[in-house]
Amino acid sequence: MSRTTHSRRPLQRLGLVGVGSAILFVGIAVPAGAAENVVLPLEPTEVELGAFPVENLGAMDPMADPFAAPTLTPVGVQYSGTIVVTLPAELDDSAVEATLVFDDNGDGVPEATYDSTLAPADPNYLAISGEGTGSIQVTLPADDPVAGDAATLFLEPLASTLSPAFTYYDPVFYELAFDASAPNPQTVSPVLVAFSQVPCAISSATPCPVPVTAGSTVTLDLTATSVLRELGLTDLTGVQVGLAALDANGDPTGAAVELTVQVTGSTASFMIPAGTAAGSYALVVAQEASSGAVSVVGAEITVAAAAAVAAPTTAAPTTAAPVNAGLRSNTGVEAVETGSTGTVAVAAGAGMLLLAGAGGAAVARNRRRAAAEGGTCEA
Repeated sequence: MSRTTHSRRPLQRLGLVGVGSAILFVGIAVPAGAAENVVLPLEPTEVELGAFPVENLGAMDPMADPFAAPTLTPVGVQYSGTIVVTLPAELDDSAVEATLVFDDNGDGVPEATYDSTLAPADPNYLAISGEGTGSIQVTLPADDPVAGDAATLFLEPLASTLSPAFTYYDPVFYELAFDASAPNPQTVSPVLVAFSQVPCAISSATPCPVPVTAGSTVTLDLTATSVLRELGLTDLTGVQVGLAALDANGDPTGAAVELTVQVTGSTASFMIPAGTAAGSYALVVAQEASSGAVSVVGAEITVAAAAAVAAPTTAAPTTAAPVNAGLRSNTGVEAVETGSTGTVAVAAGAGMLLLAGAGGAAVARNRRRAAAEGGTCEA
């Protein structure tokens, strides 16, 4: 069986790439002209799935700055106790195994490693049960003074039970803190997050920015044949949309600013604010499905300034213009109105939790765009 080589601190990579991966924005060639009243079908050809350890990361915001370091809260467990991991129904755990890696000082050199693939007579054997049931119980080892009190639990392999468009990546992992006062047994329930990109496939290396004119309307369409419906999305009720400016490397320059969205069944419309500066932006579309999974769809848009309008012949009023009460960020994007929550509510095992699908605003992978790239969308 193929096993992942585990690092002690898998959450470190979440600071930039969400759950082991994220939406990739490749190089842009600015289009010759922008479009108005654009319709963007939410019909990805590839969806990457991840199990997000909400008990470790707590409240998150899908519009947050992807480069902000996550706050880690280890899950308390007892030596010789048990931890039960309730997995999303979309994951097949029939062949799952477990590894427990102790690296108390965080130097990347484990003090001890326990593994369920070892023989039961081995002192480092890690007993598990419940394979194929969606609820994996791990029997934790006895106290070993050499190992310390901090460990990472990994569960793998896991596979998607959905159509071939969906691929699961990375093990499920939890950061644990051994404490005699911790609950026993302990139960955790990671949330399934589905990452995708339109109109390009998420694995595409060919740029496909969508040209849009500032001040115009963009309509999202959850098509009848969209694979996202397999997650339990029946319409776009509750969808969130945000914009984050991208730098020359294709990285978001900060948090996304959420825009007001008007939803009608399987379509949702929003306006690119008229004052949006020309340039490249990450469009973030986040929504919780009835299954409890969270869909995060990314697209890259290039905003062009609206055509100049001739000045009126009448004298301008002398009263001062009202101050915009909407949200504002250093991305150059303004929200249309106040009152946005900026969060996706997720009902998980630990109660009402707030989850950022990609750990922030449509996070870019650590790939840099080539200079003066061009081309059209290619799956």
